[in-house]
Amino acid sequence: MRSAYRILLLLIFVFAYNLGQAQLLDSSGNLDSNKVKPVVIDSIPKHSPRLATWLSVIVPGAGQFYNKSYWKIPVIYAAGGALVYSTIQNSNGYHSFLNAYNHLYENPSSPMEGFENYSLDQLKSVKDQYRRYRDLSVIGLVLLYTMNIVDATVDGYFFDYDIGDDLSFRIEPRIMNSYYRANTFKASQQYGFKCTINF
Repeated sequence: MRSAYRILLLLIFVFAYNLGQAQLLDSSGNLDSNKVKPVVIDSIPKHSPRLATWLSVIVPGAGQFYNKSYWKIPVIYAAGGALVYSTIQNSNGYHSFLNAYNHLYENPSSPMEGFENYSLDQLKSVKDQYRRYRDLSVIGLVLLYTMNIVDATVDGYFFDYDIGDDLSFRIEPRIMNSYYRANTFKASQQYGFKCTINF
């Protein structure tokens, strides 16, 4: 039974192949060049902005590497390192002063060791300052991460953009003669600028 299915499939395949070949032949039996369309294989892969975006989402700077903007990678990591360091330092300072504030609030007569010279208001002020700088550092990290993704996306779209020699913008002074009719034809000169854009 299986061999019958195989023979049937083989006959269908041969029939379909011969039918396709017959459609490409002209009336004399030769191959009609108008019916045959060449297959074009694009060997140069297109640059993908979507891939650059996803690479930057997964690993900051990877999209810039894909876009061959290598000089941006150290800038991203230097700014990110500075913001991470600032976040950690301000968070540690905040927690230290928060503990000292809570201790002095509960025990007004015995301040924490190392914080003897601070009053309750001073501890609160410094604690709030550390918290504010910590929060700003976290916001800076989020903005840097977002800018990294946006930069990779925009740079990916402009990767294949052709900047040829025929791109130009030129402004030059121009004197124009204009004719108008009041009662008679009179010529007047008008002064202005001429802008020429070539692209």
